[in-house]
Amino acid sequence: MMMHPIRYAIVVGLSLLGTVAAEEPAKVKPYSIVTPKREAIEATGINTHGQIVGFQWMPENGNPDILYEAPIYARGTEITPLPLLKGYTANFPAALSDDGVVVGRVSKPAPPNVFVNLRNQAYVWDRQRGIRGLGAPEGDTASFATGISRDGRRISGLSVGNYRLRGCLWERVGEGEGESWKTVIVPDADALGSNVLAISDDGKRLAAVQKGLPTLWTETAPGVWRHETLSDEPNGLIPRGVNNAGMVVGRREDPQGRTHAVVWTPEEGVKQLHKPQGYEHSMANAVNNAGVVVGQIDGPHGSKVGPNAFVYEAGRLRILDEGGPYFVSATAINDAGQIAGVFEKEEEEATKPEKTP
Repeated sequence: MMMHPIRYAIVVGLSLLGTVAAEEPAKVKPYSIVTPKREAIEATGINTHGQIVGFQWMPENGNPDILYEAPIYARGTEITPLPLLKGYTANFPAALSDDGVVVGRVSKPAPPNVFVNLRNQAYVWDRQRGIRGLGAPEGDTASFATGISRDGRRISGLSVGNYRLRGCLWERVGEGEGESWKTVIVPDADALGSNVLAISDDGKRLAAVQKGLPTLWTETAPGVWRHETLSDEPNGLIPRGVNNAGMVVGRREDPQGRTHAVVWTPEEGVKQLHKPQGYEHSMANAVNNAGVVVGQIDGPHGSKVGPNAFVYEAGRLRILDEGGPYFVSATAINDAGQIAGVFEKEEEEATKPEKTP
């Protein structure tokens, strides 16, 4: 039986449309890159409003050949230098809350073979009250603040004592001039082996390396914490971020010295993210509450491939071209999909590997 010419044309047309649709590349969701300028910036944290903290590389004593990292807080293109705590010589901001509370650590040098108490000290800063030191838990001699909840009421960090490194929290008590910070030792969080105690936006999840293994702490009731080991592989996951659902992101290190971006979820356990062709190294730095992961990928050591910032969503990793050629690492992301990171202008630009036919 012969097909009617019009019906045949419709069938062929639909067939061709199906072929074209199948060959169309997957749509790329664009992301907003937040930075006060597109070079010499290293963001370490971002809040819901798109404000960031981090560093700006500045000429030392006016010499453009010698740069130092100046700690900053930025709203849009407005940059506010962060001050030093009295007696300290360096400031390392780590994160900020939605109400503009910045946390990090300050440090000062020590003469050879001389012990200096609180050589490193956790701090808080805000525009109204300036910078204040948080001290260290009783019996310890140094502290580091590494994260803060979105509401600014809980700070996560590390406390250093005599041959010990343990997780601790600072919890805000009171408001305004009556504000103080209560120090809380995280239960079963001794013998830590990473330099970050990651905290979720709601302040109820913590992640770090403990006794050589990745560990997640979950607050099941006020002040009650449950901890679980995420992998039996040493260095199988060094956490850098955790979201409200308990998704943990970070990196693993293999015996050949390569780093690989990994994520852990309750459903799938530890999963290594696939790198684009030509790249050998990767690390995941942060995750938002939609499960969008950001980080860095890089080529073989000594090559011109990378480094580049990446975003991973719905099982797909791609380079964040939205940041331009100098966006070398994505370090923070909020729930609005705003991303901050490192902008580093090299004298010789890095290249992306050529695709094989």
